[in-house]
Amino acid sequence: MTRSCLFHNWQTLYSIEKICDAMIATGTAAAFCRTEQEFLLCALQAAGDLLEVGCCAFYATPGSPFDHVGTLRVNQRAGNEVQIPDTLPAAFADHVRRQSGRIIVSQDWDALSTILPNFDFASSASLWVSVENEDRIFGTLAFFDHTSRRFERTQQKIADLAANVIKLGLESQVGRDAMRSNEAAAYHEFSKLVGGIARDLINPLAAIFGYIELLKAESIEGRSTHLVARMEEQIEKARRVIAALSTVSGQPRFARVEAPIAAPKTELTRPRPLLVKRPETAEPAPMWQPNQPECAGISRILLIQRSEAVLEFERSVLSALGAEIVPALTANDAIDVLRTKKMDAVILDEELEENFTSKRMVSWIREHRPELADHMLLTVSRKPSAETQEILESAMLPHVTKPLEVLELFSRAQQVLQASRNPQMLQ
Repeated sequence: MTRSCLFHNWQTLYSIEKICDAMIATGTAAAFCRTEQEFLLCALQAAGDLLEVGCCAFYATPGSPFDHVGTLRVNQRAGNEVQIPDTLPAAFADHVRRQSGRIIVSQDWDALSTILPNFDFASSASLWVSVENEDRIFGTLAFFDHTSRRFERTQQKIADLAANVIKLGLESQVGRDAMRSNEAAAYHEFSKLVGGIARDLINPLAAIFGYIELLKAESIEGRSTHLVARMEEQIEKARRVIAALSTVSGQPRFARVEAPIAAPKTELTRPRPLLVKRPETAEPAPMWQPNQPECAGISRILLIQRSEAVLEFERSVLSALGAEIVPALTANDAIDVLRTKKMDAVILDEELEENFTSKRMVSWIREHRPELADHMLLTVSRKPSAETQEILESAMLPHVTKPLEVLELFSRAQQVLQASRNPQMLQ
């Protein structure tokens, strides 16, 4: 095998890892971003970085569920120098949809200027992909770069994969909006469903990372091809699990849900009770004492997260540490656990109840369980609130930024669990 072939194969393996990282980042953003705009900006950033373009944009189709989004643009390298259309007419989006593969490369289609006469297609190289499902067009995904850029067939396939993941993320956003309008019981059942999907998703994701590590250690030979095929199988499993979000409720996609969502036919392995907020004045349980007998040999992590779906995702990741994960949906539940049980670490979200904030929770732990003061991990949003910033600066807490990534959450939790009381070990 020649040196050029070896280099090409190495580049292919490296690209697979980059593709996995970008798609996982987009899927995680779909789970944790609160609005369609936030999700699309994260997805555009990941896709643009992957394809190394000047800028990329999403044009919402008029009349679609995301018409209010309009045009979103994310600049990559020298992206502010690239001219793009402000809006797209519905005829242009329909034209892209009717093409083979739902993809158009600007250099290959001279007729584009007749559909969009107010834009000079010769000013840049562009790649257009329709984001749609069987029912309707959500919008058009576009990549722009310098005029000498050529979007090869492989890059077109990667762009199509990014469009499919964005489609699934937008479908989950629609489902989330419908979920918010349902009664509390319907919300509870849907949360259990999402929790089950998160648990199912973590297994193929863990396999993907395992195969990537094996690829890094392998020399270029026939076995590498076998490992790539195995990894692609696991990626397909993950895609099917995500796609199940839009069909499992039994309702037509994007139709308004008038009745509560039916419970899944199969019970989850760990059913959880409905979330019930108790008054803070409840009778306190006896405080745990350091000399109180406990079962030795296994560490315990207290996981404080008010969202059951996110809690199940985090618990699935943290279970790989070999520790017992003790969940708490409210601050009161967490205090009950801390009063009665020995804990080795605490992982809490920045968003708890309005009457018991994460700042207050951290202060309570530092006062009543000081041995845990250096064994806390905070999950925070990309733009944390002023109160969260104060916690991070005053308490010197390690943190993980949302949307959560599997490897980052796992490694930071492992550090918190294993660290001594020297806070420098977590910086």
